[in-house]
Amino acid sequence: MSPEDASGDRVVHATDPHFWHVTLNPARLAGKRALGMANLVLRRRRHLRTDLAETFAREIAATGAGTVIVSGDLTTTALEEEFAAARTFLDALAALGPRPLVIPGNHDVYTFSSARRRLFERFLGQYLPAPELPARILLPRGAPVVFYPGTGPNVITSRGRMDRAVIRRTAELVAGAPAGRPVLLVGHYPLLSRTEAYREAWSHRLPRAREFREALAATGRTVLCATGHVHRFSLVNDPEHSALFHLASEPLFLRRTVQEGAFSSILCSPAGFSVSRCLRRDGLWDTMPPAQLP
Repeated sequence: MSPEDASGDRVVHATDPHFWHVTLNPARLAGKRALGMANLVLRRRRHLRTDLAETFAREIAATGAGTVIVSGDLTTTALEEEFAAARTFLDALAALGPRPLVIPGNHDVYTFSSARRRLFERFLGQYLPAPELPARILLPRGAPVVFYPGTGPNVITSRGRMDRAVIRRTAELVAGAPAGRPVLLVGHYPLLSRTEAYREAWSHRLPRAREFREALAATGRTVLCATGHVHRFSLVNDPEHSALFHLASEPLFLRRTVQEGAFSSILCSPAGFSVSRCLRRDGLWDTMPPAQLP
C-alpha cells in the first residue's frame, strides 16, 4: 500500500477486533456474559487471531496511514482483561505513528455492569474522538469525520440504540462540516440492515436507521458510512439516497480458511473517497483494487 497521500487523509478502518479472555469463574458469568463465554469457548476464539496483535500493529503502521479508526467491539464480553489487551494494542499503534480513534460497540457494553462501571471509558477513553458522541473532528489534511453512538447493554439481544436527538445532532454535524468536503461517518451498527453481503436479524439492527439515512441525505452532503458489527465486507451505494455510501469492514483478526485478518483502507480527499479491501494471507497483506466514490 502507498504511504499517506498528499491529496488527502489515508485512514485504516479496522473494526471488531474482539480481544477475548476466557473465564470460568461463576461470579463473572452472570447474565448475558455466560452465553457470550460459551460462544467464545466453543466457536469464536478459533476464528480470532488476537495473538497477532503486536504484529498487526507494526503492519498497519507500515501502511503509512495517519489515522486508524476502530469502530467498536474491541472486546468480546467486556471483561477488564479484554479491555487491557485492547489498550495495549492501541498504545502500540500510537507509539508507531498512527493516531488511533475508537468508539464502543455492543460487545464493549456487553453487560449492564460493564456499562455502569464505564469500563470502555476507563481503559480506552484517551482514544475516543471526544468525551461525548456524536462528535466531529478534522483529520490533518482537512477530511471531516463524524462519529455517532448507537450502543447500550441488552438482556439478550444485540440490538442497537438510536434516539431522534442523536440523529438530529449527527445530521447537524455532517451538514456543518467544511464546505466542499465529503464526510466520513463512523458508527458501529450499519445503517442498512441488508446488502448482498449480509442480512441482519431484527435482534441485531440499529433502530431508526431509515430515519437516520433520510436525515443524512437531507444535508445534501456526500457521506461514506463506515461501520462494523456484521463481520462481512460490504461497500454499496444507498438504494434510496445517491449521495450516501455504506462500508462494512470485516473483523480485524478474522481467520477464514487462508485469511488471517482484514481491514479497509480509505483515502479521503476533496474529490471523494477511495476504498480498498485489505486481506492478510500467509503473512502478507493483499490490497484489492480501490473503489472510487462517488
